[in-house]
Amino acid sequence: MNEIENVAETHKKPEKIRDYLALSFLKTLRGTFDIVTGFNENKMTEKQWITRTVFLEAVASVPGFVAAMHRHMRSLRSMERDHGWIHHLLEESENERMHLFIFLYLTEPGFFNRLMVIMT
Repeated sequence: MNEIENVAETHKKPEKIRDYLALSFLKTLRGTFDIVTGFNENKMTEKQWITRTVFLEAVASVPGFVAAMHRHMRSLRSMERDHGWIHHLLEESENERMHLFIFLYLTEPGFFNRLMVIMT
């Protein structure tokens, strides 16, 4: 616990307009996500935490799968070996999917949650 409490937070200040745009975009996404999931650090119920985690885990498996597909198509186009990255990315996506299934044992996502995952 001592180590966790002594971790120094770091943040690189935005320098260029694209840095400000990226930061603003991510803050907007995070704020919207917090509002939609009813995030309040002091008043979260178990159901709210599980709903939030189900959404995060459902979305977390997408980047690995998309990256694997991208590398696969690039490898086919260039007719060059991938050197194992496709499998690594697919394994990461599968890992996130397994996390999702663990949380799905705890709850059944409703229509709104499913819709938000699809939209994301």
